[in-house]
This record gives sequence, C-alpha cells and structure tokens, in this order.
Amino acid sequence: MLDKNPVARAPTPHARTPLPTPARRFMAWLLWLTLSLCGSAFAVPATTPSGLPPVVLDGSMKSVSLAQRSAWWVDPGGQLTVQDVEQRQADLPFGLRAWQHRLRLEGKAALWIGFTAWAQDNRSHWELELARSGTDRVSLFHRNADGSWLEQHAGDRLPVSAWASPDRYPVFKLAPRSDAPVAYWVRIEHARVPFSGELFIHSHDQLREQRILQQFTLGAYFGMTLLLVVVAVANALVFRDSSFAAYAIYITLLGLSLAASLGVGGQFLWPDFARWNGAAEFVLMPLAAVAGLLFVRHLVQPRRIGRWLNRLSLTLAAAMLGLVAWDQAAPSQWSLEAITTTGALTMLLVFVMLWTAWRSREGWARWIALGILPVLLAGALPVMRNFGLISSGFLPQYGLVIAAAFEAPLLIYGLLQRSSMQHESQARAKALALTEPLTGLTNRHNFMLRLHESLIRAQRYRHRSALLLIDLDNHTWFDQEHGREVADSALVLTGSLLRSVARDVDTAARVDDHSFALLMEGPVRSAQAVAAATSIVAGGLRPSPQLPVGTTLRCKVVVALLPEETLGLQENAQAHLDWLRIALDELKKAPHKSIQTLNC
Repeated sequence: MLDKNPVARAPTPHARTPLPTPARRFMAWLLWLTLSLCGSAFAVPATTPSGLPPVVLDGSMKSVSLAQRSAWWVDPGGQLTVQDVEQRQADLPFGLRAWQHRLRLEGKAALWIGFTAWAQDNRSHWELELARSGTDRVSLFHRNADGSWLEQHAGDRLPVSAWASPDRYPVFKLAPRSDAPVAYWVRIEHARVPFSGELFIHSHDQLREQRILQQFTLGAYFGMTLLLVVVAVANALVFRDSSFAAYAIYITLLGLSLAASLGVGGQFLWPDFARWNGAAEFVLMPLAAVAGLLFVRHLVQPRRIGRWLNRLSLTLAAAMLGLVAWDQAAPSQWSLEAITTTGALTMLLVFVMLWTAWRSREGWARWIALGILPVLLAGALPVMRNFGLISSGFLPQYGLVIAAAFEAPLLIYGLLQRSSMQHESQARAKALALTEPLTGLTNRHNFMLRLHESLIRAQRYRHRSALLLIDLDNHTWFDQEHGREVADSALVLTGSLLRSVARDVDTAARVDDHSFALLMEGPVRSAQAVAAATSIVAGGLRPSPQLPVGTTLRCKVVVALLPEETLGLQENAQAHLDWLRIALDELKKAPHKSIQTLNC
C-alpha cells in the first residue's frame, strides 16, 4: 500500500544524496578541462609567428584573403627546413604580411609565410591558392594529426602534371581536420622578378566556379586569336600579301606569350616540360615584342621617314634576340633587366612609328595605330612589375589580355582596308590594258578584238549583231567655251550613258577623241538597235549637274546590223568600223538629224 503520510521519510544510511545542478555542471566542466589539457600535452602545437589568430573557415565566407592574416620572413640562404622554421619561429623576425606586399628575393633566398586555419565546416573542402603564375617554386607544409609533415609542391621548376593540384595557378589542399586549428607554412622561391603574389583560401566549389569563369573568358580570347591567325594565313596565301603573314606571326607569338604568363600554356600546352615551363614567358614575350616591332615596321615603312628610324628598328630587334639568347644561356638579374629595358625602348619606337602613321591621315594606318596603342599601354605594366614599381595585381596579369582582345579585330580590319586599297590600285593598273583611263570603257584595241569575234559568231550561227557609232557633237564647243575639264566631264558622262544602255553581253568602247561605239551581241533585231540609239540621244539631252547650266550632250548616232554581206566586208572589223565612220561624218553635216540607220 502507498504511504499516505505527508511527512518525508528520513534517508537510510546507505542511500546517496544527488548533487545539486550547479555542482554537477562544475564537475563536468572540470573533467572537460582536465581531458583537454592532457590532450594538448600530446598534441602538435598549432601556432603561427607573431601570435596571429587562426583563420576560421566556417562556411560563412567562401573566399578569404591571407593579407593581414599571415606572417612572413625571408631566409637569406634558403637553407632552413620547415621543421627548423617551426622550432625557431619565436626567434625569427616574422612580420605581418600586408596587402600587395612585394619584395625581391636575392640569390637563393626563400620567402616563408605562416598562418593558421581552422576548418570548422566539415562539409566544405578548403584549398590555398597563390593568385599568380610564373613563380619558380611554391611548397605548402603542415602536420598531420599524428605529427608527421605533409608536403605539397608546385611552380615553374616542376612540370604542371607533377603539381599537387595541376592548375593555372599553384593550388594546395588544406587539412580536412575540424577538431583543432592547423598551422601552415608556405615556402616560396622566386628569382629575378619581384614577388608580389596574393594568397587566398577558397572553398572547393568557389574555386571551381572561378576557374570555369576564367577558362570561359580566356577561351574566348584564344579562340578568337586562333581564328584570326587562320584568316591572316588564308589572306596571305590567297592575295600574296606579306603584311598578313607578318600579322599572323605577331599574333601567334603574342597569344603564346599570354598563355605562358597566365599559366594556360603550362596547364594545357606543355604540362610535362618543366624546363620550358620556366623559360616560356622569358622567351615568348620578347619574341612577341620583336614580331610586333617588325610588323609595324613592315606596315609603316619607316625608311620613307628617315633611314635612322629604319636602322634603329632593325638594331633593336637584333639586340632583343641576342639578349634572349644570353638570358637563356646564363640567366641573371642583369640579363632580365637588359631585356626589360630593351623591351621598353621597343615599345617607345613602335609608338613613334605609329605616330608618324597617324599623321599620314590614311584610314588603315589609323586603325592599326588604334589597335596597337592599348597593347603598348598594357605592356608597360609588366615592365614596371619587373622593375619592382608595382605589384602583381589584376591589371599587370590581365591587362595585356584585355588590350590584345581589343587589338585583334582592329588590326585585322586595318589590314583588310590596306589590302583592299592595294588590290584596287593593282586592279586599276591591270585594267589599263583593257580599258580607257578617262571613261573606264573598253579601249579601242580590245574593242576591235571583240568586234572581230562577234563577226565570226554572227556568220557561224547566221544571226546579226548591231554596231552603234556615237559622236559627242558638241565636245569641241565644250573645250573652247568651258575648258578641258568640262570637256572631259562630258566624255565621262557619255561613257556612263553608254553603260546604262548596254546589256551584260554588250561592249561599250571609246574609239576616238570624242567618238564611242556600242557593240550589241546578236541575235539583235533592227528595232532593238534603233531603240538603243534613241535612248542614247534622249539621255544626252537630259540636264546634268556636272555640266554648265543650260548645256546638254548632243550625240550623233549611226546604226548598222552586222555583218554587212552586200559590201563584201566579211569578217573585217576595221572595214565595218570605217563604213560607219563615213556615215557618221555625213550625219554630222546635218544639224537637225541625230540618228542615221544604214541597213536597219
């Protein structure tokens, strides 16, 4: 039965009294603290120089810059190992690494950068990126949970296929531990060129999104470059224009040099060639400058301005090639600075030649100048970076790509304009053998050949053609009253009138100072020939703004069907023309008559 006594029973001697709630919480906290201290006594310390707090990676930020979150120190001899640096970090003069921090590593010096990261989000994989290409060697060190060192390597001294994560830029995986912060050490070797790369921590998804966008943008540029190279080569072969060949060489070398400087070449074109991966940028960029100089020289023709400019351009090109050979045989700080200085002089000389081309007021030359000018401005950024004047940010890395993307279509348009002008002049020169210079009609010699062939066809197929002989009756009056220029304009207008009347198969020609002929290919009826003559006379009577006010073209036309068998002229083209000439002389004596038909 239940005890209904409201008074509580007294505890037995063997019963334990439970601790109050605050006491239990204090004991749990004390136990956790004891276990943590015992664990930390055996765990590997995760400390960084200068006592910087760890970078917390909890998923709230997808990308974190290590500027102001990492410490740096330069090992002058490059002899210390990561274990030596870790043990002596308290005694080494580490300093806080600021944004756009740059320095020159002399000799075998190595740059050490330390930071601590705590990946508290187990769902994300974190990666460290050095946001620049062209670094000689980059290594990332950190301890595993058991205290052993894990090493990852990248850089131009290694083939990209041997990198820890083959990519455009050096990328390293961070430790997947989330129970405690992890200390990381980055060792960088970079000779001759000042180092100023930025370090970022990205989530794996964020880095992949960045790479997809970058590869799409760069792929668009390199695809356009490849297309323009094919177009230039095709134009060079079809039109035998050496300017397109020079452009193809220049844009190919420029594209390869940009691929090398952006890491695309090492990732896709030569992933297994470590030596070329390290030397490509130092070889291709100067060769692109030489090709650009010779390309502009070929277009501008500086010897027309002065021999000194032409000789200077050839001298600089030869000097640049010699310096590149010297730099590859015995690379040094002096050889790199000599190449950089010569490259700056080359860009200055190209600017001078483009300025002279701009002043020539030729349309194609101005398009060429507008295309190359952005590349000259962007090319100054790597020069300033090599001399340590600016850091390796977005513009020094991508400025040339942006400028080259604007340059390529402008250059190809300017070259097409130049080629069109040259071929137009060449076509005119070739046409002089067939046409008359003033009116553009067929000249007398070619017309006589056409007339002879037409007579042969008419006899063979037993049909008749038509021949119209036209005389500008008031040409002498134009010359005497208004001068030679107006008289020539009257001849040009008469030639234009004949072209408007002639069919596609007909031939209009100037056969004398002020006489024209129109050969209408058969079969032709007499009514068609008379209608054409009437159109010529009526068209000449229309006022024209090219003639003095109140004046028109007065044409006399003789019409005949060919061949004329009754006279026994047979296939003699000259005899038929003389026959019409006699009739035209008679017609000119009749002032009120404009058309004379012979056998129509």
